[in-house]
Amino acid sequence: MANGPIEVNNPAEFLRKENGVFEVISPHGHAFRVTCRRGFKMRVREISEPKSLGPLEETMWRITRVNTAVA
Repeated sequence: MANGPIEVNNPAEFLRKENGVFEVISPHGHAFRVTCRRGFKMRVREISEPKSLGPLEETMWRITRVNTAVA
């Protein structure tokens, strides 16, 4: 995964082969912390509520790597 955020249609498909900790922002503005370990289930924790409930402005999910080390 390149440095900086990337945009994808399906974050689960993208992250299933990754190792590390990621911040994932939904098109509605929900922020999640996702911990991935190849061969294990992802751990997902919501870290913020949607920023607005107005019309959907974006259709892509934004993923940023937070940490490459997974305990």
